[in-house]
Amino acid sequence: MKTVILACDIYNPDDPKRSQEWESEETISLMENTIRSLGYNVVSLSDAKEITSVLSNIPKGNRENWIVWNLVEGYTSTSREAYIPALCEYLGIPHTGSSASVQCFTLDKFKTKLFLHSMGIRVTDSELLTEFQTKPKIKFPVFVKPNGEGSSLGISESNTIQDQGEWEDTIPKLLEEHSPLLIEPFLTGREITVGVIGNLNHYQVLPIAYVDTPSGIYHEGIKSKSEFLESLDFEVPIALQKELESTSLKIAKFLGSSGYIRIDYKLEKEIPYCLEVNATPGFSKIYSTLAMLWEKSGKSYSELLELCINLGFEEYQTHPRYQYGKDQNV
Repeated sequence: MKTVILACDIYNPDDPKRSQEWESEETISLMENTIRSLGYNVVSLSDAKEITSVLSNIPKGNRENWIVWNLVEGYTSTSREAYIPALCEYLGIPHTGSSASVQCFTLDKFKTKLFLHSMGIRVTDSELLTEFQTKPKIKFPVFVKPNGEGSSLGISESNTIQDQGEWEDTIPKLLEEHSPLLIEPFLTGREITVGVIGNLNHYQVLPIAYVDTPSGIYHEGIKSKSEFLESLDFEVPIALQKELESTSLKIAKFLGSSGYIRIDYKLEKEIPYCLEVNATPGFSKIYSTLAMLWEKSGKSYSELLELCINLGFEEYQTHPRYQYGKDQNV
């Protein structure tokens, strides 16, 4: 019987800022039970020393029968979402999701936008701010957010800056807590989220949805581990769906993503601009949009988890990035 290790950080309500991206105990428990029902052994590990000890002690010659589900988000580090993929690749152990290189790259929103722009993907102008400057290069109004955070961490309604006075009042505070900052034009249209499942050259796009929030801004104040405070609207015009599907498939291919990614867009005058790519999306049935997009397609949560595991094993068998780790285990 094959074994799935859920390598995870567990959300801590006493430290919501640093653990905002981490999964809840309820989600981990549901994933455990669902994966176990698929016929796998399941082990959940949330301690870094325990994770590294267990992985390094998996018997050589038997590592293809183990797979690590990467749910470790960490905090502060620009390589935090790559901890588990890099370790698995080094040891020659299968894991779910994208490689360490994709994880590091997509966590940097500025670099991702520069790359996608060079590949012909529509993105807004942007600038990276590491220290205070008297005004942005982009005309007001602008939207400011941390360059390397997810789950809307560091974002509130005050991140929309209308004029010079708001800039001088807001930017020093944000730099103190979330440097570097990404500065973008403020887009007035609706947000759209797109899920892409699959490995290179075999991607599928999930049902596409608008993401609506009470204030129109997707900020940390509406993130919850007990309920989904946003709303998904799947009434996206067909022409826009086709454009977003084509663009999202190109983005997945350009990045070389594996398993699953979520791509976020925002409209301006009904034209979609890519905002960011999330290579480690959440898997909660309650508060994670990827799982909701999947279930809109008429398939079950257990089918989603099974497919992600199968894609991880497939990647292990076919992708050359594992070769060094495999050779060390001969």
